Amino acid sequence: MARRSNSWRHNRCAGLLGLLAGAVLATAAPAGAHPDHSGAPRGTLSDSGTRRSVEVKNLRFAPGGSLDGTLVNRSGDVLRQIRLLIRYDWIWDNERNPGDNSPARSFYHTLPSELPALGTLGFSFTPSPPLPVRSDGKFVASVEIARFTQVKYRVVPGK
Repeated sequence: MARRSNSWRHNRCAGLLGLLAGAVLATAAPAGAHPDHSGAPRGTLSDSGTRRSVEVKNLRFAPGGSLDGTLVNRSGDVLRQIRLLIRYDWIWDNERNPGDNSPARSFYHTLPSELPALGTLGFSFTPSPPLPVRSDGKFVASVEIARFTQVKYRVVPGK
């Protein structure tokens, strides 16, 4: 029986470890980390504390990249200086042979209004310049809460 070299064993182990690491990373990715490939926009949040405080709902995406939606404040505090991270991921029609120039973009957008305690706030955004019209894929939009300032009011007795 022929004896295999150590380099063959090393390469095989490295390949198996890479496969295992890829499987672990694929299952450990946070919800909303990957586009759903349906073309429908998604509203995602950056951490569990934010997830309990603010929710992105009714996200609508127009062909030129304009989008609008509603933020829902689930906390008893006013939220100000809300900064959204808006992503336009590009999904190639032929993922095996993608093009050289992905038109994917991302933007930060700070809302001009405050979000009342237990209230809602509509928002809209239009990228400048508009997203290009292409026939070799599609955009998938997502919105995340990048940051906000939480204002807590204190009731002072007798005032």
